[in-house]
Amino acid sequence: FNSNWNYEKFRMAFDIPCEKSVVIKNGIDKIKPRSTKTKKKIKIIHHCTPWRGLNVLLGAMQKVTNLNIELDVYSSTEVYGDAFKKVNDQHYQELYDQAKQLKNVNYIGYKPNEYIKENLHKYDMFVYPSIWEETFCISLIEAMAAGLYCVTTNYGALFETGGEFPMYIPYSDNHESLAIKFAAGIEVAAQSLQAPGIKDHLQMQIDYVNRFYDWKIKAV
Repeated sequence: FNSNWNYEKFRMAFDIPCEKSVVIKNGIDKIKPRSTKTKKKIKIIHHCTPWRGLNVLLGAMQKVTNLNIELDVYSSTEVYGDAFKKVNDQHYQELYDQAKQLKNVNYIGYKPNEYIKENLHKYDMFVYPSIWEETFCISLIEAMAAGLYCVTTNYGALFETGGEFPMYIPYSDNHESLAIKFAAGIEVAAQSLQAPGIKDHLQMQIDYVNRFYDWKIKAV
């Protein structure tokens, strides 16, 4: 299993043989960390598929009042291939259009994972108001490895994945309420980037990911 959360769900729902079960989790390759140099513009990134909470994030960005916060959105169904996109992308067109119209949002669209990993260091925060029960979250781990301050929900295995490092917004199936709470979290996280100790916090986060989620170490 890729997380203890995932294992426990299977154990409880299907009475699987525990003696044949093992949690191996996931891993990533090394990622270039962001610069800690103070910048006026706070760049935040979201690149998860649209059904995982893009609606909540766009609702939150409409409530963010800090004019220095700017979101780049790479969300698309194209990550699963052209055939999948042709069938499914149309269902999220209204969200893409909304993202294009918001002043504090830049809708970029699909970019390969290699591009995302190579450019994560240019951002300050990873924002993911997940409404999808992740069994693990490689996007979160990659952002943590890049030294981004992460704001996400505590849904599914996200808390296990991120440990004590991200800011967790309590999950709610009331998406309007969740958007309000997430907007507040983004604003507070942006202020925290200037707080004493944040540099040490994010360095500990990088060290944590590199120690426990590096494939080269896990493969030994």
